Amino acid sequence: MGNDLAKVPAANAPVAVQPEQMNADPFWGSVSKHKFAEFNVCKTSLDENNNEVVTVDSSQPTIRAFLVDGDKTMESQWQTPFENSNPELKMPMLVAGLQTGQTLDAMGRMADKAQNTILGGAVKAARELLSPFSQFAESVKGKTNLNKVNTTQVFLSTASVRLNLSLFFIALGNAKIEVEEKIMQLESWTVPKFLSDQSVLTDVIEQGSAGLFSGIIPPYISLTTHGKTYWPFIIESVSAPIVTPIDEHGNRLNLAVNLSMVSRTAWDAADVRKLYGN
Repeated sequence: MGNDLAKVPAANAPVAVQPEQMNADPFWGSVSKHKFAEFNVCKTSLDENNNEVVTVDSSQPTIRAFLVDGDKTMESQWQTPFENSNPELKMPMLVAGLQTGQTLDAMGRMADKAQNTILGGAVKAARELLSPFSQFAESVKGKTNLNKVNTTQVFLSTASVRLNLSLFFIALGNAKIEVEEKIMQLESWTVPKFLSDQSVLTDVIEQGSAGLFSGIIPPYISLTTHGKTYWPFIIESVSAPIVTPIDEHGNRLNLAVNLSMVSRTAWDAADVRKLYGN
């Protein structure tokens, strides 16, 4: 009985908290969670109505990091296919001469010089014959064939949503867990899970038809920050410095990481509303 009582901790004794390993962060719980970027592997499946369902893969680790900076880019491509039908583009020299009046001026100077020669009669007759053209040239001086219809924008496509993030990792207890293993996980999610080191022919001989596609693509990732979850996304690039302050084992103590992500598909208005909880 006495030995059992001796093992009971004091009421004011600090509570031991076990580290969360990969998702451990020295500031998690003491700083607003909206200051963090939380990354998870996500997987897609179909429900009974053949609608795609995205869920977090709980068997994979969660990576948390300070979100220092970031931006989101949403972009659509448009073009004006009718503007190439303008005479200004088909006959640029002729239209430029008419628009500026240079064609009419040149014709007038040529007629004035030729009128005093033996061709004067023919020139006079030609001037009378071309009088309607001269009047037309005078009427279009300073004008253009371009109109609003020719400049109508036609939708082409929408690009994937792009996220550019600046993350910060710092170690206060264990640099291997708090920095190195987190960077390792992000980098491993950027590259294919598996690539065969043999030729396709060798893989087909050894594995049959499965050898045609022996590689495994990188996983889809979800990002949760500022109360919003972006998924499914693909990590396009991870840029981390190699030379930073280190501990006695060579583990980096703190570093800033630039990470670029793109959505698996282009978004529509429903996806945007879903992001904002509507």
